[in-house]
Amino acid sequence: MEGQEASPEQAMQMIQQRLNDLQLTLHALMSVLDEDEMIDQERINEKAQEIVENLEEQQAAQQEDLE
Repeated sequence: MEGQEASPEQAMQMIQQRLNDLQLTLHALMSVLDEDEMIDQERINEKAQEIVENLEEQQAAQQEDLE
């Protein structure tokens, strides 16, 4: 595909595949760390939820600023 532009559909498929690969890698890493008791999955989930909520609030505020 060198020298050619990827169509939007192809680009989306490539991005989706990379995200899927990243998700699998992250899941495997988290499982290993959890088994070795190096992480607290519940604490990570709580912190991730806080981050998501903060990002959603920021996006809502930006959307309001645009209107």
